[in-house]
Amino acid sequence: MRVLLGSIICFLTTVNARTAIMPPPWADPSTNPCATQPRGWQLLYWPADGKCYKIFQIGDPCPETMELGPAAGSGTIAECRCPPGTAQSPRDALCHQIFTKASCSKGQFFAPVADVSNKSSTKQRWGVCREPEICNEQGEIYWPRDGKCYPKLSRGPCPRGELLVVGEDGLATCSCSMSDELGRYHWVGNGGGCHEHYTKGPCSEPGELFLPGGTCGCNPQLPHYHEPSGMCYQLGGVGPCPQGHHFMVTMDVRSSQEDIVRAKCVCKSGHVLYKDGFCYRLHTRGPCENGYMLINSTTCIPVPCKRGRLYFPQEKTCYKIGTKGPCPNGQIVLYDYNVRPSLDGISYNGVCGCTNIMRDAGKCLKNESDDCESTPGMVRIKKTCYKLYTQGPCPAGEWLVAQRTPRNSQLWRESRPKARCECRPGYKRIQSSSETLEELDSNNLISLNLRCQPPTVRLAKFLNDNIKSIMI
Repeated sequence: MRVLLGSIICFLTTVNARTAIMPPPWADPSTNPCATQPRGWQLLYWPADGKCYKIFQIGDPCPETMELGPAAGSGTIAECRCPPGTAQSPRDALCHQIFTKASCSKGQFFAPVADVSNKSSTKQRWGVCREPEICNEQGEIYWPRDGKCYPKLSRGPCPRGELLVVGEDGLATCSCSMSDELGRYHWVGNGGGCHEHYTKGPCSEPGELFLPGGTCGCNPQLPHYHEPSGMCYQLGGVGPCPQGHHFMVTMDVRSSQEDIVRAKCVCKSGHVLYKDGFCYRLHTRGPCENGYMLINSTTCIPVPCKRGRLYFPQEKTCYKIGTKGPCPNGQIVLYDYNVRPSLDGISYNGVCGCTNIMRDAGKCLKNESDDCESTPGMVRIKKTCYKLYTQGPCPAGEWLVAQRTPRNSQLWRESRPKARCECRPGYKRIQSSSETLEELDSNNLISLNLRCQPPTVRLAKFLNDNIKSIMI
């Protein structure tokens, strides 16, 4: 019995030891005199005046905008540093929110400086003012937080109910308003918010999209319309498609009905159609057996790379991650971050690119290769790649549509531009004084010299005309 009781006590002691919460380093009275006071684990000793101060408080004894915290490494010595999400400016020695205007000039943002040396004994972060990068596509805005460009008035990186616009400080911001340019995208129903047109947005009914005019609906004339189901789906999304597909309008549109273009289910970029009807990403396991990877629409081969190496199809060789490999100067072998392992599986494909440290140090060279023409739903115009059914290079109120080609005219197909600008559905075309055809690019885009009025403008004009007639 004593042996059994002793075993139980020993077991409980072991469990308590494993589940015990370890105190922070500054809670040790031998290194932090403040630890003996009530709630001493929240206090730090400041040698300059011999007083105890609450950890992570901003201001006294630290300079303005800085917080008191344990020094990096030991965790027992107090130091002043910038709070998370901020960095210190060499201009005024104050801490400012990163990726905002802060103390910079209008149109600039305050960016953190990467510590490439890793020799600093503290974790102090510095920041500098930078100009936003210039986006390749017209109508796009640079978002400093992730270094990417997004179309203006799209959701982009914004939370639900907000759209991307340029703020008063000249920088990208997420916002929603019932007036100005955002008023056209405002939803007056439950939940409110601003939503991008031709997306699911605030619509609750299946197969409906948020349309110009602030309504939810579906129209057979839209390219988003899926005839078998009688529903509309957002372009670029999964829609009604099987695994590995997305709902897109492709550039090989050929229709006997000149005015109707339909999206269809096509394999996502980097995927191939397998015999089971699904699309799988190349150089992943896909439909293959364990230990094999898919290299084309019919063939699985044993994974050729050892751990820590990635496969380059053109060279048919594996290269170690982080080395130069077959990459041009200024780039290294990296994992393909376009792959989502939860959906696509583990990818053995290697790409050439740069790390954030290389970019911050100015040692990154951009890859000039472009697969625009091979990507469904994309078209090249004046050396720039645009997505169909977005504004692209078109004027406000228009979007870029695929140029429809009659089935029985191969000659016309070869000489005709690949895309054109049209009024978005719900917008009314108003002919200007000049009716000449403007060719933005003789091989890619045509645009009529037109103006497209949104539904709200037409409604306001209608109401104004009626008011005038009543007054008369």
